[in-house]
Amino acid sequence: MVQNISAQGSTFGGINKIGVDTNGRIIYQVVDSSGQEAGKMTIAPQDADTFEKSYNDIMESAPKIQEYAIKHSSPEDTKKRKKASRIITLVTTLIGAGVPIYRTRKSSSTYKQVFATLGGAIAGLAAGIGITFATLTPPGMMKFAKASKNLSKIEIQPFNETA
Repeated sequence: MVQNISAQGSTFGGINKIGVDTNGRIIYQVVDSSGQEAGKMTIAPQDADTFEKSYNDIMESAPKIQEYAIKHSSPEDTKKRKKASRIITLVTTLIGAGVPIYRTRKSSSTYKQVFATLGGAIAGLAAGIGITFATLTPPGMMKFAKASKNLSKIEIQPFNETA
C-alpha cells in the first residue's frame, strides 16, 4: 500500500489520509493549494491503492504538463507543431504506399498492386499518427491519462461527518 500521498507543498493542493469511517471506507482530506481544507471524501479499502497510486501519478505528471503548455503555447510554436505533425504523417504515408508499389511493380495483377498500396498507405498513416503522438505529446501525458482513467473507475463519495 502506498504510504504517503500528502502533497501539502504542491501548487496543486493535496490529499491526506486521515482515517476510516464507520462503514470501513478510508477517509481522505482534500487540501487546496493555500493549505486550507477543501473537503473530505471516502474510498473503498480495496480501491485505496489504486486511488493513491493514480493520485501520485497525476501529481507527478501535472507540473510537467503545465510547464510544457506554458513553454509551447505561443501561436508560432503551435503552428510549428502542426506543420511537423503534417509532415511526419505525410512522409510515413508516402513511405507506406511506396514500399508496396515498389515490391509489386512486376506483378501482373492490378488488384494486388492496388490493395497492397492501399494497405501500405493505411499502415503508413497509422505509423505517422503514432509517431506524431509520441513526439509531440507533453511528457507525462500518458501517465496522467491512465491515472485519470483509473480514478474514474473508483467509487469516490463525499464524507458526511453527521452520518
